[in-house]
Amino acid sequence: MLGTESEAGEARAVTAAQLLANLLFGAYRHRVLSLLLLRPGDSFHVRMISRLTGVPAGSLHRELRQLADAGLLNAMRVGNQIHYSANEASPVFANLAAVLEKTAGAPPTLDDHSAEHSIELPPRPKSRPGLKRKARSRARPARR
Repeated sequence: MLGTESEAGEARAVTAAQLLANLLFGAYRHRVLSLLLLRPGDSFHVRMISRLTGVPAGSLHRELRQLADAGLLNAMRVGNQIHYSANEASPVFANLAAVLEKTAGAPPTLDDHSAEHSIELPPRPKSRPGLKRKARSRARPARR
């Protein structure tokens, strides 16, 4: 019986912490800040943050932009993607991370799925020694 009461108390505490976090930050903002502020040094592109948090990409763009404009996040362009990370130089970083740690629990662990997303290139066709390719000119001859 004690185990059941203890588990129920823990569930109420977790629910109360989640309610408090949602009240302070909003559900989407809480998920995003929990991911980024509890994993300082890691940066993620928008689609990865969307996958990890369950926040739709359209709403996520707006949240990330607002958080970066407020100085809580760093935004860095990498190719055609924007990668976001926690701004550890922000004056409220430590306090905000402490609040998020209490309301979100331990930072999420990320499995390495890079092998699933890697692309293996097909082998190049072997050229035959007797055949030479003609270089095609860009200009085509006029037809008669």
